[in-house]
Amino acid sequence: MFTDVEFMTARDKELVFRDWTKFLEQGLGKARFTKRLYRHLHLHCGFIAHYDIHGFYSTYFEAGQDMERFFDHFCSNTARNFGRDAEYDDLNTAMRELFEKHKASIQSQAEADVTRRIEILEASVRRAKSDRGFAKQFLGKIHL
Repeated sequence: MFTDVEFMTARDKELVFRDWTKFLEQGLGKARFTKRLYRHLHLHCGFIAHYDIHGFYSTYFEAGQDMERFFDHFCSNTARNFGRDAEYDDLNTAMRELFEKHKASIQSQAEADVTRRIEILEASVRRAKSDRGFAKQFLGKIHL
């Protein structure tokens, strides 16, 4: 299914794809975001490293709108035509195709996350109106 290239064997590509599959199938959980997957994304898919794997995951997968930005970039023509990385087209195409199969559930998960965050925010505002100590802490955390 995959071909060897200068910096990645077909077997390595299979392992990245396996990690991607588990990551998507198990709801984009941090435990399934492997170093191998992180390295491929920032080295061969046009993403910057964000300092390390934790910064990358935090940037793209801990908030719904950032997750959307990640997939928009990953599936865009820009990512497909990222310089020398045509060597990784077999893998990246397979990854995009698998994402398309999971897209609806991922979008639903992102929407649910936004709804949950709004509910927490609304509850915090209600509490802040009657508890000035909490209000000061809350306002200090949201950095208005």
